[in-house]
Amino acid sequence: MVKTELEAKRDGRGMDSTAGSPGLPVREGTPLRDDPPGAFGSAKANIAPRPVVSVRRMAKTRQGGAGYCLMVSSLKVFPGERLALVGQSGCGKSTLLDMLGLVLRPDMGRPGSEFRWRRGGKGEVVDVLASWRSGDDGRRERIRREDIGYVLQSGGLLPFLTVRDNILLPARLKGSPRGDELEGSLSRLAVELGIGHLLKKYPGSVSMGERQRAAVARALIHRPAIIIADEPTASLDPPTAAKVFDLMLRLSEGIPLVVSTHDRPRVEGLGFKIREIRCLDLVRGGIKAVLSFPEGSGPPSLAKGTEPDRDSESQDPEGPLEDFGDADPDGAFYPER
Repeated sequence: MVKTELEAKRDGRGMDSTAGSPGLPVREGTPLRDDPPGAFGSAKANIAPRPVVSVRRMAKTRQGGAGYCLMVSSLKVFPGERLALVGQSGCGKSTLLDMLGLVLRPDMGRPGSEFRWRRGGKGEVVDVLASWRSGDDGRRERIRREDIGYVLQSGGLLPFLTVRDNILLPARLKGSPRGDELEGSLSRLAVELGIGHLLKKYPGSVSMGERQRAAVARALIHRPAIIIADEPTASLDPPTAAKVFDLMLRLSEGIPLVVSTHDRPRVEGLGFKIREIRCLDLVRGGIKAVLSFPEGSGPPSLAKGTEPDRDSESQDPEGPLEDFGDADPDGAFYPER
């Protein structure tokens, strides 16, 4: 009898998805078979979903001036979740997104720090901090290339590529085969986003709203495990911003979406979970930015009777945020309370 994922984790054995035979040990880094819903009765339905991204007790310090430190006690992003980071300008929304996007290195060596990434949203779990420490750039590059769709404030399109080639770039970097399927995906996205007539143009000859819609298409074309959007509508007029947000939500259905925004009423109205980054000016100078805990905890909309998940997000099991420690192990500025 094939084991459920929970049973396999309990005894360390399961189904080798490549061999297709139950009872064989699962090799390290090999995901368990993704069985269809209901394949094992109610057992699988009662297992809470695992986070795509899991962060605990992570921080980033910056020197210069009096100093700055962003502190993240706990952050989980679950499959299909809509999460909005809000807060005043300069508090660290983009800094946090850059860490989640694996382009900015967090502080190393903080006690209890964790940053784990589930490949493809459900496969191999990668210890991101370990990859930074060991210099394993290739592993992070693969995650960025294959698992992340990124929408920048200004679109971030390359000016020397056409809109079409900008959109297709992530799929080509991922190694997606060129052919009818990829062209079909491009055509569908272009039609949905209303940019089909712009594909042969260069970014400099289209409007800001059109560039943003092209950036949304680029973030979706390679079917990422998560989409990160850094204030994607900040430079747009209200009607265009509403349209871009609506399209991004509709086209990313089923994919976790993490956005930073100043427009809290909009994301609240769209059902996003809100996490606020609060800035504190310290008496002796410097800024401490703190990511608040959510009002609820754990994955969104768990069914009644769902088995509790040790990955659920409630409070830091190792103590409050302020107990991170008094000094930065790298010797950088770390504000006191």
